[in-house]
Amino acid sequence: MQDRKGASALQLGKHIGTVVIAGAMLALSACSAGPTSNTNSPTVGFSAGVLDNPFTAGLVASVVDEANASGLNMLPASNAAGDPGKQVTDVNTLISQGIKGLVTIPRDSDAIIPAIEAANTANIPVVTVDTAANGGKIYMNVRADNVAMGTSVCEQIGKLVGGKGTVLELHGALSTTSGFDRNKGFTDCMTAKYPGVEVIRKDTNWDTAKAVENAQAVLSTTKIDAVFLASDSVMLNGVQTVLENQGKWAPAGQPGHLPLVTIDGSKGSLDAIRSGHVDAVISQPVDLYGKYGVQYLKDAIAGKEYKVGPSDHGSQIVDYKGNLADMLPSPVITKDNVDDRNLWGNK
Repeated sequence: MQDRKGASALQLGKHIGTVVIAGAMLALSACSAGPTSNTNSPTVGFSAGVLDNPFTAGLVASVVDEANASGLNMLPASNAAGDPGKQVTDVNTLISQGIKGLVTIPRDSDAIIPAIEAANTANIPVVTVDTAANGGKIYMNVRADNVAMGTSVCEQIGKLVGGKGTVLELHGALSTTSGFDRNKGFTDCMTAKYPGVEVIRKDTNWDTAKAVENAQAVLSTTKIDAVFLASDSVMLNGVQTVLENQGKWAPAGQPGHLPLVTIDGSKGSLDAIRSGHVDAVISQPVDLYGKYGVQYLKDAIAGKEYKVGPSDHGSQIVDYKGNLADMLPSPVITKDNVDDRNLWGNK
């Protein structure tokens, strides 16, 4: 059972999610109000699997802003609220509205396949951002190299614990490409480079409440030497409360500090690096997801073709499960570079 403080962490997570959703919807409404009146521009759709944390809210806003600035008529983004079945319905609804292109963030990389195939049948090009789909024909998957991100976390934690000890990994849903690949990169690296480290793995399903529950259960019963959060946007606020309640939320160099490394690069995580409570963050290129996701959608509508190899913007286009994927770089953020204004969490 959760104690009263644990319950307050859940309420905090719910409050943050409500604020993020409301703010993002206002931003999306404002962004889509002007350009949609231009009937000479292609109408495109955006299906989001979830919109309940700073990362996904920022990502959706980035894509919508870029689309409207590029002259596309983007319909208001649909939100499946974490329900893969609803996301398939959302995509079919967008198809019925006569869209000429589709951007999507899949909630489940397998469950989204029927929606992708429906768009393929309707000759509507599809671009995924952040999370790839595991089937159907995708024009381009725009994402970071999530295996590399997991590897970077492993290397940071391995150094922090001196190659030995016990690490708690709170990973995302393995049914998503992002969750699976981050876990793979972290696990493979730990096995190869740090065999003296024991890893306790807990699935959060990208859910704040589940992250809090797992953190509370493990940290209250087991000596842990470091923690890996697969998404600070989803997990950091709740896990911070757990650590505070257990007297383990202390800056680096102070008694009680528990090394913590995360992925995403939200404002909260960058502030926590500045205060010394978080040791390193692997920052996702949210602004680049928007920029290149929209560029690829326009190129798809125009009939441009891409192939495996270097991109024109410093990344690599690779074959990912039969479709192309543009693997954008994700830098490691520490106190040395946390004030870089190009990081999405600083904007």
